[in-house]
Amino acid sequence: MMDLHHRLSTIAGPAGDTSAQQADADLNRGKRALRRRRAFQGAGASVFAVAALAAVVAYGTTNQAAAPSHQAAGPAGTSTVSTAKLVAYHGEQLKGFTIDKVPAGWELQGVNESVLTIAPIGFKDKEVNSFVGKIAVMLQSKDDKRTPSGTNVTVAGRPGVINTPTDGGDTRNLWVQQPNGIWLLAQIWDAGDWTTADMVEFGAGLHVTKDAVQGVG
Repeated sequence: MMDLHHRLSTIAGPAGDTSAQQADADLNRGKRALRRRRAFQGAGASVFAVAALAAVVAYGTTNQAAAPSHQAAGPAGTSTVSTAKLVAYHGEQLKGFTIDKVPAGWELQGVNESVLTIAPIGFKDKEVNSFVGKIAVMLQSKDDKRTPSGTNVTVAGRPGVINTPTDGGDTRNLWVQQPNGIWLLAQIWDAGDWTTADMVEFGAGLHVTKDAVQGVG
């Protein structure tokens, strides 16, 4: 073993002392290596930060595109497209009220001293005082002195109100104030497919004659 060490030392030659110039060169190389390492670490951190930000933006964009939109959604029955399909009425006018338009497929069914009913053609219930499934047109009762409240509208230049009866459902009331201050009432039993514009258009075609009588009760 000693003979091997001796031979290796002989081949390598004397170690000699490190010069000051060599020491300075080694120190400078070390400093340059340290600066490169720090620069690399800083660049790596910046790249990581940019990559992380890009990932967040991409994630948010993907989620936003995938999320369902609620802007165009609307409750059923509130479409702005008219569904009442009002048509001009050319039939016989009945006592007390005249009418310009009716829903397509409907007719003036009957009238008594205070109420006019409009119903689908061939409707089985012919009783004038029965309003189920029909449109009833009348003047405000003599006993009712209240001013109708609800959604204010203008009907043929006159004050109007749309509201819902106390029993709710799809029934809607359209009130139109007459020149003498009395309110005309059109009660639409099933107004689920009627828009506000439909009701205003329908009300504009209702006219009270001198023969109309206010009901009682």
